Amino acid sequence: MTTPNSLPQTAPAVIIGGGIIGVSTLYHLAKKGVEGAVLLERKQLASGTTWHAAGIVGQLRESSAQTELSKYTARLFTELEIETGQATGYKQNGTLHLALSDIRAEQLRRNHDHAARMKIDSRLLTGEEINDLWPLVDTSDVHCGFLVPSNGQVNPLDVTQALAKGAKARGCKIFENTKAIRILTRDGKVVGVDTDQGVIATEKVLLAAGMWSLRFAAEHGVTVPLHAAEHFYILTEAIPDLPRTLPGLVVLEERLYTKEDAGKLLIGGFEARGKAWGRDGIPESFEFDELPFDMEHVEPVLEKFFTRFPALETMGIQTFFNGPESFTPDGRPYIGPAPEMPGLFIAAGMNSNGILNSGGVGLTMANWMTEGQPARGVASMLAARAHPFQKNKAYNAERVTEAIGLHWGLHWPGRQIETARGVRRVPLHDRLLSAGALMAERIGWEVPMYFDAANPVWPERASLGWQDWSVRVKEECIAARDQAVLIDQSMYGKLLVQGPGAVAALNHVSGAELDVAVGTSVYTQFLNEKGGIEADVTITRISSEQFMVVTGHPSQIRDQAHIRAHADPAWRFEIFDATSAYGLLTIHGPQSRAILQTLSEDNLSNEAFPFGAAREIDLAFARVWAIRRSFLGELGYELLVSSEFTAHLYDEIMRVGSAHGLRHAGMFALGACRLEKAFRHLGHDIGEEDTPYETGLGFAVKLSKANFVGRETLARQKATYGTATPHRTVSMMVEGASAETGPYLIHNEPVFKNDALVGHVTSGGWGWRVNAMVGLASLHNEGGVTKDWLEEAGFHVQIAGRLYPIRVQLGAFYDPAGAIMRG
Repeated sequence: MTTPNSLPQTAPAVIIGGGIIGVSTLYHLAKKGVEGAVLLERKQLASGTTWHAAGIVGQLRESSAQTELSKYTARLFTELEIETGQATGYKQNGTLHLALSDIRAEQLRRNHDHAARMKIDSRLLTGEEINDLWPLVDTSDVHCGFLVPSNGQVNPLDVTQALAKGAKARGCKIFENTKAIRILTRDGKVVGVDTDQGVIATEKVLLAAGMWSLRFAAEHGVTVPLHAAEHFYILTEAIPDLPRTLPGLVVLEERLYTKEDAGKLLIGGFEARGKAWGRDGIPESFEFDELPFDMEHVEPVLEKFFTRFPALETMGIQTFFNGPESFTPDGRPYIGPAPEMPGLFIAAGMNSNGILNSGGVGLTMANWMTEGQPARGVASMLAARAHPFQKNKAYNAERVTEAIGLHWGLHWPGRQIETARGVRRVPLHDRLLSAGALMAERIGWEVPMYFDAANPVWPERASLGWQDWSVRVKEECIAARDQAVLIDQSMYGKLLVQGPGAVAALNHVSGAELDVAVGTSVYTQFLNEKGGIEADVTITRISSEQFMVVTGHPSQIRDQAHIRAHADPAWRFEIFDATSAYGLLTIHGPQSRAILQTLSEDNLSNEAFPFGAAREIDLAFARVWAIRRSFLGELGYELLVSSEFTAHLYDEIMRVGSAHGLRHAGMFALGACRLEKAFRHLGHDIGEEDTPYETGLGFAVKLSKANFVGRETLARQKATYGTATPHRTVSMMVEGASAETGPYLIHNEPVFKNDALVGHVTSGGWGWRVNAMVGLASLHNEGGVTKDWLEEAGFHVQIAGRLYPIRVQLGAFYDPAGAIMRG
């Protein structure tokens, strides 16, 4: 490697961290022609977590974009050795998953459908076929197997060295035994990195320091929530005649995995509750270190392994290994720009997926650092989703004991986080619990999902379809249709944008016109340079120089950063995060107006207070900003009230509402109703790669206003296609489905027209008001996804291997004209 005394004075980019993620980013910067980019490693390359990774390379991920990035990683590993001459140890042995239950078997059948849509070869196997591949495994209780032959395994140290060699061959530099001490800033922006060997001037820094990232970032006021946990595996003695082509094997329900390793088996697992490591910081001397092996802790997983592989019970163990890996509170990595510090990028918290993420993340970060945006959407992994409280070390240390288990095990809609609970509570938290709220955790918030005062305990029965709470959700949805429901959405982000330049700043990032009359609420999207959707918000003008932006609770930090990143320095405005300053109670249903009118002398008639209007009104003894909107598609109001008045307002609404059939509702009911109305959900139905015209949101774009981010792209799209874009989000309904037996739409199910693949489901579920299985799908047709094309016969959706006829249409299935919520 380059010697420390040749540290350059300047560099186009500096990477902190010499694990596989940092080295991959350097390699991809080099391939993009960024000569002279620098990587700093405090010890030796790969000496933190990378060196002891299992090296299993999978491809199927939760979204199409992420799957494409994982496919790229697998392809890169096949080409890297040829390019650099450095061996990587990459073998495409495949990966075999076993299902021990009906729900896991259904998940694997759905994965099989998803793989075919993504053009990844996969196979569903019987017990006999599994034994042909894996003669040592007991399949007596196995429902089925799922094989992806093109998955593989790699030697982490070798592939890191190959990436490093490729980067240096193109003029990038690596400095080992060089510690980054501090990122230097001027006016809040990156201007350099101070190291123990000198200072490097740069305007772009990537923090890819793995388990060191939390504390290093926090020292700079930057949030990167993660913590190290102990991860255990064993290596057997040599097994006679063990095929070197044996696929990696995963038994999710038993939390174990194994792979062939030079004639031996490497056996590991992810226990339901792990052990946090490095609570007081990581020792300065840490380099290729192992931790003490805790046999008592890991024994339950190993016992399951030897029961699953009885022929190996007498097999000797050559190595007992324990090494640290970093995990994040929600089990997803943090990548992208740091919202607190322009010029700083993050790529950390890989959750034991660093090897299989390495190629795609390296490519993504290189694009971001050179072009200002990633090539593919990565919304669920954005660094800007982190909230400042998540810098708390104790929070991360407790959550990581469960986060390692979240990486493995069955995932289903009722799977609940148990650690670090009760961190963030809405003002009505205790009242909601008394009313029977069942709470889930979202970024620390306790969020009411449904209400059941008679049985306020989360069900333990895992299901992908009918749930133990389905009856309660049905009651809430029907009440919204026939009487009224109250939903506490106080955890939603509330951003007060104010100042003479506020309207310019918001208009610049929004597709809709924001220079509207005071007392007007506007639905709009924040856009990127490609016309893609970065945020889905409502904005209310509450005075000539004040706007209130209401956004989803995951987007509280991200949306502020997006406004600031695109603002002209000459514009005079400020953003105040008012999330905790206001409660947000929403009331929906035909009785909602009568309930509120009982508490107010203001005129709430449709003539005086139409849909989309916003008024500051008297309500009980409080002053409230009332906004005529409803994400349920009913007559409804969003009530922004100062936090100290929230309890009073709630008590009064519930008191007068009882005579009108008012009841509580939670997020499950909100989600079911929004599907019936075909309202898009950011992160599922819309994202950075989707434009408003492609998602049926073109009505929220005003091309005639002054220049705004993404306008040129949208103008070209409009001129080329009009309303008949080749890609379009549509509503769909599964013919003949039932709430009790399904089939259930969830996400990623392929959609066919006759025998041709034409798209996939973005979200779905049972609609209680229309009594049908409904969803949203992204469809493709070169001639345009038009009303006439959709009305042609032959549309089907594939769910767990079976085809079902569907109805597809541009508009919603519930009140498609929107007459109810405008009445």
